[in-house]
Amino acid sequence: MDLIKQTVADIPVDNSGTERVFTAIESAAKQYNSLRRSNGPRGPKRNVMFVVVTDERGDDAHLLESSIGSCRKWGIPVYVVGVPAPFGREHTLVKYVDPDPEYDQTPQWAQVDQGPETFLPERVQLSFTGNFEEEPVIDSGFGPYGLTRLCYETGGIYFTVHPNRNVSREVRRGEIDAFTADLRAFFDPTAMARYRPDYLSPQDYVKAVKRSPLRQALIAAAQIKNVNGIQRPQTRFVKRNEAGLAQALTTAQQDAAKLEPVLIQLAATLEQGLKDRDKEESLRWLAGFDLAYGRVLAQKVRTETYNAILAKAKRGMPFEEEKNNTWVLKPADEITVGSKWQREADTAREFLQRVVAEHEGTPWAMLAEKELEVPIGWVWTETFTDLTPPRTNGGNNGNNNRPPRDDQKRMIKRAPKRPVPKL
Repeated sequence: MDLIKQTVADIPVDNSGTERVFTAIESAAKQYNSLRRSNGPRGPKRNVMFVVVTDERGDDAHLLESSIGSCRKWGIPVYVVGVPAPFGREHTLVKYVDPDPEYDQTPQWAQVDQGPETFLPERVQLSFTGNFEEEPVIDSGFGPYGLTRLCYETGGIYFTVHPNRNVSREVRRGEIDAFTADLRAFFDPTAMARYRPDYLSPQDYVKAVKRSPLRQALIAAAQIKNVNGIQRPQTRFVKRNEAGLAQALTTAQQDAAKLEPVLIQLAATLEQGLKDRDKEESLRWLAGFDLAYGRVLAQKVRTETYNAILAKAKRGMPFEEEKNNTWVLKPADEITVGSKWQREADTAREFLQRVVAEHEGTPWAMLAEKELEVPIGWVWTETFTDLTPPRTNGGNNGNNNRPPRDDQKRMIKRAPKRPVPKL
């Protein structure tokens, strides 16, 4: 054990940030294959296995197939101690703290390639907040596709390791350890075992997708980047006069209209998979498709009905109370502007509720629950806004100015800060 520890300690630090893990596997297989050659009736000289410790997916995935071939040829199983792949994503953010205490120890966040868990992304990039890439990342329950498949094909095991793993609650960002991926939610491995990705060769994976309209639809939809529904729309409209109100409503409509075409495209793409949904036997593909279709429909209806209800308001709406001068839109479960959207809203809820009921304890159920928390429709309410100009503060009431807060004026010397290296 001491020799192993010393050998690991003597490994030189590579500051390039390039992870050539499959190159290393290939090289090791060539170096040690002599130990696996047959030695007459006694068989090979040694049993050989490779143990890989890494915090990325590997930048040389083009060598995956040859690595698998070499290890299988010589009967060398590969075991990997690595990171969980982020659910349906290529990248995570890793908490970086300068290892030299002489420099600023403020945490910084660096993008690292750690996923996805499948050969092709199977998750539609539909955001909750307006930016898919900046939203909290969750665990996929599996390692990155390439390394996990290497283990699977050679008879080894991929061990996912995260120091802040907690399957009973979401992890706060402040709890994340240094040099660890910012993953906010983890899932019970027992529940996730039924949702194992397809560890097929790229050619076989693509063939399997092409045989299924449902899988084709989901993969095609997942290629459309960073799609947004209506996120933080204007909901308060003060009526100073008819022209001003109409202009405010028109401007808000224009902002929403920009989002509609991609949502319509996504819905149409996923609809191609509906006819063969009942033929799909994989729990993973069913969960992925139902979540995608339910979320896309919900966001589509939410965005289109926002536009429609503003158009209705432009045709004129009297206030019930004469003193009121402000219209306020509030999220609601009811659809008040068209039966077509009501049918789509009902379908969206049906698909999302099915994901929650049939795939409990999985990332798909978690995201479906989050989508269901937001009402799909809108309803108008009215209120009064005081348009009287606010009174100005007269000379700070004679109080002294607050002391300066910035570090330079307080003469606090800060440690120098270095940029984050390529991880």
